[in-house]
Parts: sequence; structure tokens; C-alpha cells
Amino acid sequence: MFFVRVFIIILALLLSGWVSAKDQVPYATQINDLVRYLRVTPNIATSGALTRDGIQELVKHSFQTVIDLRSESEGTPSEKKAVEAVGITYINIPVTSEGINESQLATFKQALEQAAPPVLIHCATGNRAGAMWTAYRLNEGVAPEIAFREGRAAGMNAGMEEKVRKSWCGETREGC
Repeated sequence: MFFVRVFIIILALLLSGWVSAKDQVPYATQINDLVRYLRVTPNIATSGALTRDGIQELVKHSFQTVIDLRSESEGTPSEKKAVEAVGITYINIPVTSEGINESQLATFKQALEQAAPPVLIHCATGNRAGAMWTAYRLNEGVAPEIAFREGRAAGMNAGMEEKVRKSWCGETREGC
């Protein structure tokens, strides 16, 4: 009887771990077909462009939401169709090389708050995804050195980093 109880407890613990893990994004070592993939939180990842194989990778890892930061001219209509065809919610917030503005960040924050996890934030190269993540983290009060380190790890380049600094740090933010 003791062994049956132990078995049931272990089984319950294993199943409860599986249930909570299904909403989490995998680590980069578990992903094969996504460019510049980075797990930024347990429920959110960033990457560069999605391919058909990349979309299947998202399905394999139970992603529920894709936030695409590319513009329509970069192929968002066809990606929307492909992502929604496999049952993943698709959200587009077009961001250009000009940087992240307040309206885009507000839309992003709302989308992220309402998104079913796991969530993938992506653009063509990871540059805009990294910049959006940096602006979001700064807006959430994260220390600038941490926010910028995370953004660079996600693919934000030096030019976009400078634009984020100008837009979101101002003269009063220490460490920017």
C-alpha cells in the first residue's frame, strides 16, 4: 500500500510539472529551425524570420502566439495565413528601422498581456525583436544594463540600440 501511495504522489508531481511546462518556451538547444532563437523568459522567446520548418517547430513546442514585428512588404500576409493554419494566434505590429515609438510599444504591451503562452516575438533578423524587447523591459523598470544586454542577445544591432537609447532613456535615466 505504501508503494502505491508513493507511486501516485510521484505520478501526480510528474503530471503537474508537465502541465505547467507546456506553457513554457524551450531553450535554444531544443530548437532547430528558428534563426537567432532566444528564450527571454519562461513564456516568451524571440527570433529572426520564420520559415515553414520554423512554424512546424513552433507547433512541435506548443507555441500559442506569434508577434511579428515585420511590415507587410516583408511577407506578413502569407505568414499570417501559415501560422493561423496550424492553430497559432498571429499578431502583427509593424516596426521599421526607424525604431520603436510609444504607440508601437503600447500595442506590444497589450498584445503580450493578452497573448496565450508560449509566445514568440520575431522580425526578419532579430534586430527589431531585440529592440522591442529592450524598450518593453525599460518601460517595465528593468535596469538599463540588463534590458540592453537582453536586447543585444536577441539580435538588436548597434544602430537600433542607439535609437532605443535616444527614444527610451532620455537624459534622466541613469545607466542608459
